[in-house]
Amino acid sequence: MAANKLIHESGVPFDCRAFHGKYANIDMTGQDVGYARVGIISSGKDFILFQFRGKRGLAAKAYTKSLTEVKMTERKLKKETELIVEDWDEEVNPFCYFVGDRCDIHMHQTRMFEATPGFFGAKILYVDQQNGLIRIKENSKQFNVSISMICGIMQTRSEEA
Repeated sequence: MAANKLIHESGVPFDCRAFHGKYANIDMTGQDVGYARVGIISSGKDFILFQFRGKRGLAAKAYTKSLTEVKMTERKLKKETELIVEDWDEEVNPFCYFVGDRCDIHMHQTRMFEATPGFFGAKILYVDQQNGLIRIKENSKQFNVSISMICGIMQTRSEEA
């Protein structure tokens, strides 16, 4: 039983709507971290919105190498959180969905063992859409992070919880 695989070719639009509502592995380019067995719940022009054990995440299509469908048994599916496919709104910056949450932010890696692979457990303070930045707080320090260098983000916990 062969799994569906979608390979992203550089410079070609990456339409992954066929994966909405399915579990997949997201493979990233180069040294970037990937995401295994995540549920694809939506996608837009530049990002893929996914879910993993009740937490949400976002993967940048620019750094995505491929999507591979994960076939799971009925027993394994019962243990997973139900996937609810959502409509994508191109008018809303997808990072706004994470404001107020603690997240792991994975940065694009240009070299192996790069000094800053990302920020872990960082609180998303706000999104500066005009300048393409997000403001985060990690270990009592605040940073501005360029959205274009983020290859993925995933909730660690919500502040409301």
